[in-house]
Amino acid sequence: MEKLARSLGIENLSRSQVSEMTSGLNRQVDRFRNRPLSNTVYPVLWVDALYEKVRIDGRIVSMAVLIVCGVDETGRRDIITVEPMAEESRSSYGVLFLKT
Repeated sequence: MEKLARSLGIENLSRSQVSEMTSGLNRQVDRFRNRPLSNTVYPVLWVDALYEKVRIDGRIVSMAVLIVCGVDETGRRDIITVEPMAEESRSSYGVLFLKT
């Protein structure tokens, strides 16, 4: 969080400020992940993965982040989901589409 704040030009964050920022980001992520999608039809879906380095159990590993972008009937594009997966595979895509 401190690295992110520094990239935005914010220096010397207190622990309580970091905690408050993290809490706010967690609320935004929760709203995104739990928003209803049943009222929109997406006739077009783009699905792709990108790889990011993440820390798991003290080790840095490469992890697939699967992204689904949908285009609704009016042409509006929406990010439908962003899901980290251990690898990009048929089974990980299958899990992704069971969730969305």
